[in-house]
Amino acid sequence: MIFKSIKRIKRAPVSAIAIMLFAVIISMIICALQASNDEEMRHYEEAYQAVPIKFSITHPFYKGESLGRGSNLPMWALDLFTDKNDVEIIDVSAAKDDQEKSKIILNAIIGNTELTEISLKEYAKDLQVKLSTAFSTVNGKRYTGATGTTMLIGMTSIYSDKQLLPEYGCEITWYEGYDESIFASDEAVCLIPESKATTKHYDNGNGKAVLYFEYSAIMHINGVATEVESGEYECTLKIVGTYTAGDELSIYCPFSIVEQVYEGLGKEPRIDSISATIADNRRLDEFMEKANMFFMDPSQKDEEIPWGIALIDRAKREYICDNYRYAIDINDDNLFDLAAILEESIKFNRTVTVFVVILSVISGFLVGFLMVRRRKRDIMLMRMVGESNARVYAGFALEQMICIILGIVIGGAYYKWNPINNLAIFAVAYFIALSLALAIFMSKKLIKNIKEDE
Repeated sequence: MIFKSIKRIKRAPVSAIAIMLFAVIISMIICALQASNDEEMRHYEEAYQAVPIKFSITHPFYKGESLGRGSNLPMWALDLFTDKNDVEIIDVSAAKDDQEKSKIILNAIIGNTELTEISLKEYAKDLQVKLSTAFSTVNGKRYTGATGTTMLIGMTSIYSDKQLLPEYGCEITWYEGYDESIFASDEAVCLIPESKATTKHYDNGNGKAVLYFEYSAIMHINGVATEVESGEYECTLKIVGTYTAGDELSIYCPFSIVEQVYEGLGKEPRIDSISATIADNRRLDEFMEKANMFFMDPSQKDEEIPWGIALIDRAKREYICDNYRYAIDINDDNLFDLAAILEESIKFNRTVTVFVVILSVISGFLVGFLMVRRRKRDIMLMRMVGESNARVYAGFALEQMICIILGIVIGGAYYKWNPINNLAIFAVAYFIALSLALAIFMSKKLIKNIKEDE
């Protein structure tokens, strides 16, 4: 039967070519729309990954501050984003009351309960941390001003404090051989205010600043102020640059230097700010789910909300806390705006694709019907020589479908026949339309068709 259909195609080449061209055009349109949609999806993925999503850990009183102004964050909040991983958690949600919860926590502290180690490091990149402490004297002299006290500020990057950025009016002059990479090092170096450099107030004459720190903790016992702990520390920092901005009192140095100061004073560091960028935007939801174990949403009220977990310091075997005291502020507005634009574009392309498929169904029906009308003499001849309706139908349908399939193969070749499902829908639609047209035609008696043709 296939060979007979091919012979009939050769006898009516114009019809066959017309059907094939029709199938080629529809196939190319369907595939081109899909290619455009796929390109939009690639752009969406690329743009989705390219948009930086920054987040910061903040004190609830300062919600929305990109660098967590006044955060006073504990070290465990930083440990979550570093290799230190001293913080582990234990589930206390099953505790019926505070007494049972305390028992669970005590067992964890003394090592009778297995703890779960948690880290958020894999979700963050470009970690920006700031830690500061006041120094008493520099080169043996005290300096104060109307704008504040003298502070040593340690940072992991120049972006940890917006006061040092050019867009905020700061100008930094680096001495030869030094640049902003010092903040990622452990060198005992520093940036000082330009005004203090020109007056030699912060320079001991050898290009260094000698800082002295004092610390004392006072408790009121029975109404009497009593010193319960104290410490002293001195460090020498090489001056490697100057800056012009802010209070003209602070000295900037690598983060590790201020950590050493706290250790020398015997104090527990309290972080000024923690901020970073999401390492993989596709894992944003996963990150938020884990981060919400430890930090409240900035939209929540400033209150302590039970976690259902307790934090345990693995190294010290100390209980830390079991309440939300800090917030995580994720700046993902730009991402959602971009996603909305791209999704609208993709939605439009899909709508057009559906419209074209529907149009191809309609056009397939019309073309199939017209082909039956154009070839009805051939169909009548086949019936007159004794061919059954089933064989007439099968022969003519096969002839048409050979042309349609060849057209689809040719038209979709450039796009590797993607999407094959839409091309299949078009082929099936044409076949249904053709079958309907043949059924209508062959439902009439042969004599009636001959009279209509005359």
